Amino acid sequence: MSTAGKVDRRTLLRVALAAPAVAALASCAKPVADKSAPAASTGASVDGSKPLEFFNFDGGYGKEWTTMPLDLYRKEFPQAEVKLTSGQQLQQQLQPRFIQGNPPDLIENVGLDGATLASKKQVMDIGALLEMDAYDEPGKKVKDTLLPGVAEAGRYDGVKYEMPYVFGVGGIWYSRPLMDKHGWTYPKHWDEMLALCEEIKKTGIAPWTYQGKFPGYLTNPMLMTAYKAAGPDLKKKVDNLEPNAWRDPALIQAAEGYQELAAKGYLLEGSQALSHTQSQTYWAQGKAVFIPCGGWLENELGAIAPKDLGMTMVPVPGWSKDDKAPFETVTGGPGGALIVPAKAKNPQGGLELLRIILSKQCMKNFTQVTKSLTVVQGASDGVELSSANKSMQDVITAAGTNMFADWSFRLWYKKLLDNSDKAMAALMNREVTPDEWSKQMQKYADETAKDSSIKKFHV
Repeated sequence: MSTAGKVDRRTLLRVALAAPAVAALASCAKPVADKSAPAASTGASVDGSKPLEFFNFDGGYGKEWTTMPLDLYRKEFPQAEVKLTSGQQLQQQLQPRFIQGNPPDLIENVGLDGATLASKKQVMDIGALLEMDAYDEPGKKVKDTLLPGVAEAGRYDGVKYEMPYVFGVGGIWYSRPLMDKHGWTYPKHWDEMLALCEEIKKTGIAPWTYQGKFPGYLTNPMLMTAYKAAGPDLKKKVDNLEPNAWRDPALIQAAEGYQELAAKGYLLEGSQALSHTQSQTYWAQGKAVFIPCGGWLENELGAIAPKDLGMTMVPVPGWSKDDKAPFETVTGGPGGALIVPAKAKNPQGGLELLRIILSKQCMKNFTQVTKSLTVVQGASDGVELSSANKSMQDVITAAGTNMFADWSFRLWYKKLLDNSDKAMAALMNREVTPDEWSKQMQKYADETAKDSSIKKFHV
């Protein structure tokens, strides 16, 4: 079983971050607009008179990047009415439309249960896309333009239902000028982190903040600290819903460590109630030193971030010098999920728009607009990378093969993911002890394992 992560959300990125070189874009290969013909080698078989709707998640990457691919689609199919809709509450906005049988033709999925949609065949098998001609690279198939691991990502039971579009990495962020000003050195282990937090606190600056209304932002680093202590077997047990996986001592001690951030006053006051934008704004203003986030942080901050912020990403601290995985270990690789609903009114149009999005010109535009890297080879050529992107490159290079996709349970079992958020919130609010948190999580995992209505996957 292989699937894509979020920004998650996941393989080697060194190709994406190679030294930029200016490359001319080739002329576009035109798609076929024959309604009755089977899918042609150039592109999807599209009825050019049909309307097309693309649903964009208006989050960290915004929607400005969608203008170019939609305009290219309009140019190819001038008779088509092309509509962009956006939102952040996909479950509430789109689930009724799936039930009614009129979902959008292409969806940037952040919030829908991808595993359930795939298991119920509510999304198309988009594997044929890989064999189509690349939109603007003559002589190449789409699969030939993608970075390593992208074609294999987004699969459930071997079938490709999702197409990642960004290449990212997750970690902890700080301001390098702020760290340098105080002579602080980023710690590799948790006891060193707590000692530094005590030193930071004396200056009147909060050591940490996080996106408290979305506890998963902090669950990610906590799980990584546990992973480094216990090694890869821990992830395998948790993802496979094995009995007592969440009772592993490495998870309990990591929960103890992160709860200490709250217990010892190392969190910016009120962090547990902050939204992602609020916490990130306070961090950018220098009110906290550390914040967990993915590679979209720079774009999401936008003009809020001071020009001299010196955004720098680093790996999550491990637990101790006895860790079984190196400090450099990170989650990263192809992330995001573009999906084509099976019952869309114009699924072939959705597939063709997806092919356009994966063109080098559109992916280069994505990088320029969002300051984020994409899944297409050479798409960052000629784009000047920011200090934030350069720091992510350093993290990726240092990780080498010590990089893995997001914890799979977070992708496969939405109810378990939602419950893990609730449990994390309770932990950081000090409503439960770390041991009680562990028992809660095991209970949620056991309920998932025993629920015959939930399709199971294994690593």
